[in-house]
Amino acid sequence: LGKVVMLALFQPWRRRDETIGMGTYSLYPVCANCKVEGSSHLNIKKGYGNTTSYVENWFDCRVVVYFALVALSFRASHLKIEICRAMGRGRRGRSVSKSGEPTSGAPRTAEPTSGAPRSGAPRTGEQRSGAPRTGEPRTGAPRTGEQRSGARRTGGQRSGAPRTGEPRSGAPATGEQRRMQHQSPRQYAPAQGMQQTEAMFGQMSLKGEGDSGVEEFDLSKLSGRCVINYAQRNSFGSMGTAIDLHTNYFSIKVPKDLTFYHYSVEILLNVMRRKGTVDVNITSATSMFPPIDCRRLCMKAYKTLFENDEIKKIWNFNYMFYDQRANLFSLNNLQISESVEYSILTPQGKAKITIKPCNPLLIHIEDVIYALVHIGSDSERSALQALDIATSMKLFDSEVMSFGNKFFKPVGNELSIGSGVELYDGLFKSLRPMLGAACGKCYLAFNIESVKAAFYTSQPLLQSMHEELRLSYIPNKPLHEQQIAQLNKKYSGIRVRTTHLNRSFKIQGFSDKIPRTHVFTDDSGVDTTVFDYFKTRYNITLRYPNLQMVKRGHTFIPPELCNIEPNQRVPMMKLDDENHRMIVQTCAVPPVQRYREILAKSNAVGGDCHDLFAVAMGLSKSSDMVSVKGRILPEPSVQYQSDARNPGKVEVRNGQWDMKQNKVFVAAEISHWALCNMCPTIDQPQLVQFVQLLVRKAASMGINMNPRPASYDCFHPREALERMKTYFDFLIRQKDATYAICVIPEKNEALRRSIKYYGEVVNGVVTQILLRNTITKGFLGRRSETLYMQIMLKVNAKNGGVNNEISMAHPVANMWFRGDLLFMGFDVNHPPALSRREKESGEVPLEPSVVGAVCNCGRTQFDYRIRYRLQDSRKEEIEREKIVGVVMEFLKEYQKNNKNTLPKSVVVYRDGVSESQFEMVLESEKVSLQEAFGRFRRGYSPKLTIVIVQKRHHTRFFRTYMNPSDKNMYQNIPAGTVVDTGPVSCRLFDFYLCSHLGIQGTSRPTLYTVLYDENEFDADAMQGITYLLCQTYQRCNKSVSIPAPVYHAHHAATRGKELYCAYRNKMMEEGGSELTADFVRLEEAINSKPVIQQKMTWA
Repeated sequence: LGKVVMLALFQPWRRRDETIGMGTYSLYPVCANCKVEGSSHLNIKKGYGNTTSYVENWFDCRVVVYFALVALSFRASHLKIEICRAMGRGRRGRSVSKSGEPTSGAPRTAEPTSGAPRSGAPRTGEQRSGAPRTGEPRTGAPRTGEQRSGARRTGGQRSGAPRTGEPRSGAPATGEQRRMQHQSPRQYAPAQGMQQTEAMFGQMSLKGEGDSGVEEFDLSKLSGRCVINYAQRNSFGSMGTAIDLHTNYFSIKVPKDLTFYHYSVEILLNVMRRKGTVDVNITSATSMFPPIDCRRLCMKAYKTLFENDEIKKIWNFNYMFYDQRANLFSLNNLQISESVEYSILTPQGKAKITIKPCNPLLIHIEDVIYALVHIGSDSERSALQALDIATSMKLFDSEVMSFGNKFFKPVGNELSIGSGVELYDGLFKSLRPMLGAACGKCYLAFNIESVKAAFYTSQPLLQSMHEELRLSYIPNKPLHEQQIAQLNKKYSGIRVRTTHLNRSFKIQGFSDKIPRTHVFTDDSGVDTTVFDYFKTRYNITLRYPNLQMVKRGHTFIPPELCNIEPNQRVPMMKLDDENHRMIVQTCAVPPVQRYREILAKSNAVGGDCHDLFAVAMGLSKSSDMVSVKGRILPEPSVQYQSDARNPGKVEVRNGQWDMKQNKVFVAAEISHWALCNMCPTIDQPQLVQFVQLLVRKAASMGINMNPRPASYDCFHPREALERMKTYFDFLIRQKDATYAICVIPEKNEALRRSIKYYGEVVNGVVTQILLRNTITKGFLGRRSETLYMQIMLKVNAKNGGVNNEISMAHPVANMWFRGDLLFMGFDVNHPPALSRREKESGEVPLEPSVVGAVCNCGRTQFDYRIRYRLQDSRKEEIEREKIVGVVMEFLKEYQKNNKNTLPKSVVVYRDGVSESQFEMVLESEKVSLQEAFGRFRRGYSPKLTIVIVQKRHHTRFFRTYMNPSDKNMYQNIPAGTVVDTGPVSCRLFDFYLCSHLGIQGTSRPTLYTVLYDENEFDADAMQGITYLLCQTYQRCNKSVSIPAPVYHAHHAATRGKELYCAYRNKMMEEGGSELTADFVRLEEAINSKPVIQQKMTWA
């Protein structure tokens, strides 16, 4: 009690403003052993004015002492005293009552007061009396009363005169103090005053609220509104070594209450057509303009409207927020009764704008938090939509291209990546909640990321065709069938503009008709060729009259008269291997460079005093990334085969390990195998030498591989597809071979699928495909040793071996990896989505979706088995019968390999679902899993945990210090870095884990969300299990980015797709029709032989 009284009477509590004059920090003591706020904690809050405040008068001290006595009298196990500050005045000049609620009044202008940007937050409670202080930022780090010169003093020491904003006198701040002043909120070390207080109370926590005075919101107020059935976070992790990190989130501050007046906008653009002019509504979907052009035209028309002097007088451009289509939000009431129309003249022609009022929208920030936090389809999204549009207005005003949450400015930053494709640089922006310093508190932040996207190069179509086909020149003769198929795949659906009429249209494909011979009837009723028509009508002599024409409906146009329209994104499925390689190479920038790019692009988002839209709304954004605390999990040990002389245990170092002289955990037996050479540029002696080195490496790894193949055969690539149909049958019947190595010249999907289908499905022969480049790399000196090891790791796993397991010395492994815990992984592979034109014409996808399932139900803890199933195309939800069937097969396999026992716990890792599909997983797939358990054995119900694995997010973590001269692996965060505070969900049990070593580019952590948890894992157990599973990927001696079960499930789904396509091609070659949707029969046709299902053949 004496310590409490001494602290209250003599210890000055001080916060300081950050660089832009709005942010504050609160000092409060908390228990060193408890970071979770609960009923045993006491919160004492006192409202102050809008500048720095102290506990310095007798009344404040009495309040602190009184509540301290109350706390102690109720035997509170912890004492927490928090003195917070109310920021700013009421929103837009409204008066604020003592309850903190803004009263009605006319809106005032948004000019900042006192020479500093306004905070825009409503003032709470009592207002601090006295003369106003200036808004200049204070300098220096927090210090005690004795260290301050010229500061306010307690009690009778105060002079009573109001304090000015002049700089403090005394010695200049040290370098450490200056560093602490400018770094992010939760990063700096405690000052001397904090250290003195720690001596009284124990550990002291410094709560940073961001550069913009970020206010945290209590999620308990939303608990009555959020009906969440998902697993709840039961703890925060503590295992591992602490590490300070930056994350690409920027805290923002917005007024608690905002009133937006909502209006609908309709813009009719007068467009010239062949039969006259027509009004086109560009605020809704239209086939006349692509969506990106509609948004651009709408924004130009909207800005043209404000060039009218009368409009400028009655409406304030900076108080209005337009989404570039049909929604307009305003901070002021535009005084429109029913509707108002304006006629304007744009560069594209005359336009008529109609604005109609909708219901006013009162935005409570708690509503925005609720919409962001609550996962489900019934969430109220209107408040979030309005705020998202308002915070994007600066980007819209700068005429960037927007694609959802991604923004690109295509002027001066294009990078050609070949085949008529170029990369645009841009940014991603999203409004997200951040988990605050205290449990159950959150605040809003911008997630900003540097992104790139592929666009068609705006150039003549003929030039783009030249690049796509990689021709030395454009021939004046018809292209052959394969070239036309390649052009159809690349250019179908893109928009071009003709040079002779300046009209835009979408290409439906390339026809087989050429200008010189194709005859049609012109407008005058005369039959003429296309070549003669352009010569007569437009005086254009075609240079390539024998080149196939593009088609648009029943019209055919020579490609030399078409130019590709700008700003058209290229779908990923239309990019070739060279494009993908260039994209990976370009986007894989070092962490230091990406960190600088994100900081630079955060300025384009606005939110500062130069952003007039943000100033009008009272919004401010931090200029620095948010600092978070992470942990580096303890590195495990990998177990290889052990004997009396070698324990076989290898330590993992930063996500990788050296196998050294160890032997694989379970060695495969490869007594009869074949070698098939389909590459004419590799002769037999060279291939024999490669095989000898490979067999020598197998022996050093403990793999029993016959040094001489049972069969050596050579095929020409042209006859390879046909020979595969009978080759594997020959190996089985005459050579008794169970494994075949096939050498091919280059990547060939059709040949690969044929090898896998006829080898593994039809004949039961395990296959391994090697490219010519792989054989060449085998003779490059020291690097070749690693190449042979990587090949043999795959060979051993494919033939029934297990390369490594996790050592039970790790505490998490010792507790959970004891044989009664089953791991499953599920993923779904989808065919490419249909275009809008294909959907409108009634076309259906040629391929179904393929479900990949994996389970560690083999002979050892990490001996995996796979299954794949077919279901309706583009359907992410796995059908009930598919789940029930594969799970029952896995349980049967587990029971056979574990002495007729069944697992007590099951952990399922599910890949490929987004937040909006969480409810689907919980309500449908979880029920199917539980049904499978009950159907396998009556009353059997193991404890089930479901974890969602997500890689497609925009969260990055950076070290607080990075040396640009270091290699990427040292700039990136270490392997095993886990973060379960900051950018995680405020309501779900989730965490970020970077389990791999970032050798190239900037590491992307994986987000794991525990949706359902009957095992009641705590954070350390769940994070530890997940990290350990990342070490059991059988293809390499490295920790991978996602757990092995879900990684293998991805391979299983891909293998199912390959086998389906091979079977479909086989049936069509035999004269059959297109396959039906009888998935049960198709699954039987593509399922591997039982002997293949007992091996990890997908490795």
